[in-house]
Amino acid sequence: MKRKIIAIMLSAAIGLSLLTGCGDGSENTGADSNSSAADSAAESTDADKSDAGGGEVLNVICVGTEADTHVAGYNKIAENFSADNEYGVTIQFDFYENEQFKTKLTTLMASNAVPDIFFTWELSYLQPFVEGGKVADITSYLEEDQEWKNSFAGGTLDKLSYDGKNYGIPTQKSLCVMFYNKQIFEENGVSVPTTYDEFLQVCETLKANGVTPMAMCGTDAWIPAQFVQQIAGGMAGEDLFNAICDGSEKWNNEVHVKASEEVKKMADAGYFQDGFIGMGPEESTDLFAKGKTAMYFMGAWDSDRVQKDEIGENAGAFVLPAYDSKYANISVGSVDTSFALAETCRNKDAAIAFLKYWTSQENADMLLYDYGRIPACNYEVDGSKLTPLLNEVVKISNEQVGLTPWWDRQFGAGEGVEFNNTCVSVIGGEDAQTAFDALQQFAEDNADR
Repeated sequence: MKRKIIAIMLSAAIGLSLLTGCGDGSENTGADSNSSAADSAAESTDADKSDAGGGEVLNVICVGTEADTHVAGYNKIAENFSADNEYGVTIQFDFYENEQFKTKLTTLMASNAVPDIFFTWELSYLQPFVEGGKVADITSYLEEDQEWKNSFAGGTLDKLSYDGKNYGIPTQKSLCVMFYNKQIFEENGVSVPTTYDEFLQVCETLKANGVTPMAMCGTDAWIPAQFVQQIAGGMAGEDLFNAICDGSEKWNNEVHVKASEEVKKMADAGYFQDGFIGMGPEESTDLFAKGKTAMYFMGAWDSDRVQKDEIGENAGAFVLPAYDSKYANISVGSVDTSFALAETCRNKDAAIAFLKYWTSQENADMLLYDYGRIPACNYEVDGSKLTPLLNEVVKISNEQVGLTPWWDRQFGAGEGVEFNNTCVSVIGGEDAQTAFDALQQFAEDNADR
């Protein structure tokens, strides 16, 4: 399957975003809610002066909301770097909710108003922007500082490299886990399942006892899709993922069909909360964090937010048991919170210095121990400084034998997004085979474009 389609589809998305414009009514959830990344990126250099020292301001656009506890850690890094750096620059963050961010960034790319530094996902999400000449090649910076380059865990930089050149820096890594409420489990006489059948039995017991087994979001299609992908990985392992990537397997394979049907059965059995199809991620997360559901399948990045909510120390985590035990400990996951420099970045040396500062052991430790963000660098972890939940998550990460990136990161706005939408349509009632046949047809129709 040719990845050329990714660039075409994302170009179409950029065009659509340009038609809708920046005035989308989205509220900026950063510290300064009166300024948007679009506005700040478009300001002239003369206007971008800090009040304190009159130095240059570098704008950063990032995913984050007021509910994300780690945003405080990100701002702390920016403030500390701004207070003392040899370039005299000030780092200014603007945060947006996940879907708002996607729209905002494509609009900024299309209007040549890209902020100096921008959050990005890896693989095919960043690739079209690279091919469009919007992203700075930072290979030389890594080559000139081998200590920095070698600090990253093996393979993490590769996910942000294209044609042998690097265009982004990962600051964290993550994987999907099943969060669970230890108190609810104990009260209902169930234990962490070790097999897929045991997992279904746990759900059935909880449901019979009047407890909603799992929280699920339906409005952001990637969330139920990652659950389908996790189950599919437990049916066929990494071989399925690799075969679809190299084109030797089709999207409408029996594993995808069966995995989506499994999630549909869960929905029909009442294992998710009522009305989940129309529920957003904030609301569904809150249901679990406030003890109204027993489990919640999400990226480990939610660990800090969960443990700082009402559930507190009752929160635990486990790997969803594989449908076929020989594919155990293969999870959906990849690098997380990556940053890239715009080709138009006003001070690339200062921007790189900021990313070096961000990925230093000092800040990696702060983000891990205080906010539960697993570093992308190979730094030694002191388990005594971790909360019980974070210790469980790190243990899960260390025991993984394989990670498969989210499909919309691997294939971008083409087949990746269509996979997400297909999963939601199946869970919503569409015949699974018919839905995945349509996805395969979409892939074939766009293969040579």
